[in-house]
Amino acid sequence: MSQDPPRHEDERALHLAFFRYGVIAPLVETDELAQGQTRELIQEIVGQAHFRPGMGPVPVKERTVYQWLHDYRQGGLKALLPRVRSDQGKGRVVDEQVLARAIQLRRENPKRWTSTLLDILQREGSLQGKPAPHRSTLDRHLARMAMSRRQIKVLGEKRTIKMKFDHFGDLWVGDYHHGPLILGPDGKPATAKIGAFIDHCTRYPVADRYYPAEDITSLRDCLFRALLTWGPPRKAYVDRGAVYRAEQLAYSLDRIGAKLIHSRAYYSQGRGVIERWWQTVAAFESEVQLREQLLTLHELNTLWEAYRELRYCQQIHSEIGMPPKQAVSGVVPRPLDPEILRELFLIRADRTVHKKDGCVSVGAVRFLCDGSLRGQRLQVRYNPGELTSVLIFRDGKRLQQAFPQQPNAKPEPHPEPPERPRQSVDYLALLREDYDRQLLEHVQPLSYCRLEADAGFDRTRFVDCICRFAGLSLRPQARQELETFWDTFGPLPEELVRIGTEHAVRLHGRGRHLRVYLHAVRTLVLAHWQSPKQEEKP
Repeated sequence: MSQDPPRHEDERALHLAFFRYGVIAPLVETDELAQGQTRELIQEIVGQAHFRPGMGPVPVKERTVYQWLHDYRQGGLKALLPRVRSDQGKGRVVDEQVLARAIQLRRENPKRWTSTLLDILQREGSLQGKPAPHRSTLDRHLARMAMSRRQIKVLGEKRTIKMKFDHFGDLWVGDYHHGPLILGPDGKPATAKIGAFIDHCTRYPVADRYYPAEDITSLRDCLFRALLTWGPPRKAYVDRGAVYRAEQLAYSLDRIGAKLIHSRAYYSQGRGVIERWWQTVAAFESEVQLREQLLTLHELNTLWEAYRELRYCQQIHSEIGMPPKQAVSGVVPRPLDPEILRELFLIRADRTVHKKDGCVSVGAVRFLCDGSLRGQRLQVRYNPGELTSVLIFRDGKRLQQAFPQQPNAKPEPHPEPPERPRQSVDYLALLREDYDRQLLEHVQPLSYCRLEADAGFDRTRFVDCICRFAGLSLRPQARQELETFWDTFGPLPEELVRIGTEHAVRLHGRGRHLRVYLHAVRTLVLAHWQSPKQEEKP
């Protein structure tokens, strides 16, 4: 007796065996039939439609029915199971040498694609002229040898785990979603964006609303609604979108005891809670798209509020086993003070107060500051969605609340100067006295020259001496002034005039006003008159 070949016994094989039995059942369950009756019944079976699970109607040949009937009569239902191929695990298209070479190429560079391995095998001649196997065929053989890229840990992401938090507020997950078209304020179609924060423990949406844009203004409003109702979370988990990467957001959350965490770039698995939430939003938006007319933003939020409450918050959530509304019923809210929030989430920007009009510019609006702050670099804190006023800070200290400058407004009145006490010192007289003293000290060393007239040094040569050393080109009025000086203090020695003019040039430079040089000569003459006559030095 020949040994029964091995057969598959998995679930798929069992389904196939039951299908085969269903085809031959009329033959098995009928009593002994004559040869002609059996043939007629088999032809009737072949002419019928037979539905195989997962494949639909499949044709069955007469020979196949005879074979199945024979197998069943020999071994029962087990004989209808598909046989295990005798060459299972052996390469028929890919021989062992080609497979060994492919494994070697994969080990050299584990990141190589299977299509790259096939290209190398073909180009280097390892296939020996045979047609290249299909990529999936080579993949199957590599996996059998534990050399697939996933098996050698170079393909596929890290294994993920489910996160679970025991208390409300342990983690809020936030995100934005681009929604349906709405009718914008200008009457043109626009895309609505919904921002939301979901509590991970209760799956309850602590804040969610449609906005005209995904910006810091809408994010601020969404957070305001959550914090004013529930209080701050311990952690807020968001993606790396531009609106969430604002330094102001992390700073503001840190001030209220919440930590901002960003997910890895292009990795949405960590935000699975809110990704599941978007399925509810998508179902709502599919209903919105059936409406013939576009909704306004207010109408969209009104419909969404009812849909979210009845179709999500009051429905049993598969992860927590109860409706989110029930899960959050025992939470005691800790709402924040609105005044604290209003200043905490303001945008911060450095501005220089204009020197002339005393204003700072924020969003094309000029805000009038106190006159004493003109020209100073200050910090301005403001709400971009409500530019009715801004707060002015310096070194972390609040100075004032500035309001917009009104057009055609009257200029700021100058304050009355305080009453000054009577002057106790003549400052200008002190300066003049000190100046004369310093000048005498400078020219005192020059007083060694004698006040004896030099022969041939007359008024004309005096004028030429001053002009030459001082670099002056005289006009008639200046020449007259020089001649008047000579007539008043002359005759003077040429050495004294030259030394006095050179001293003035060293102090003030050339080409200055004529009186600068005459003052130096006059001071030298006065120094001679005030000092006792010195003996002529050898």
